[in-house]
Amino acid sequence: MRDQSQTNYFGLDIGTCTVRCVVGVMQANEEGKISIIGHGSAPNLGMRKGVVVHADDVAEAVRQAVTEAERVSGVHIKSATVNVNGPHITGINSRGVIAISAANREISDDDRLRVEEAATIIQLPPNREIIQVFAKNYRLDGQDNIKDPVGMHGVRLEVDTHIVTAATPSLRALDMVLEKAEVIAQNHTVAGLAAAEAVLNRQQKESGTLLLDIGAGTTN
Repeated sequence: MRDQSQTNYFGLDIGTCTVRCVVGVMQANEEGKISIIGHGSAPNLGMRKGVVVHADDVAEAVRQAVTEAERVSGVHIKSATVNVNGPHITGINSRGVIAISAANREISDDDRLRVEEAATIIQLPPNREIIQVFAKNYRLDGQDNIKDPVGMHGVRLEVDTHIVTAATPSLRALDMVLEKAEVIAQNHTVAGLAAAEAVLNRQQKESGTLLLDIGAGTTN
């Protein structure tokens, strides 16, 4: 039996030609370090350029990949973070601004979340929705290029963000596939951004590094 103090993480990459599932575990005494304990893959014949065209074929590929990952890891998978691909993925820049109301004017985690949420208040077409928000830089009372404002003191907090959006019909088609495969999409992410998070360090991200994820049907 697995140690119940461990936290499991599940990732599902529904690619144009292959579906891959991975299981990671974080030990209770090793915060921030995830070990891979299982993975599975299956050929996918139901997608074109990252978009679902045959839902039953994609669902079957998801079931096969998940079943293999469960067998290897010994963990039952009910939900996962799901990669989203395709030309319908777009990004836009936005800015959020809030006032700091705490008596001591100290920036808290809640303030950081509030200003990032303020940046998402934008006008989007009815057929698009936000899947991820990335804070690029914070600004506190005119001081620029702050990477983490928590613990600092000020009155006016701003953030420059990059917001990733996806076409709602494509997301609903993906959710329908996952429902057929009996897996819940806990979060959505973009394949290229997930790859960057996995292989780039903080210095590379801040200085500017190009990462190309060349897939069978899409390049991110």
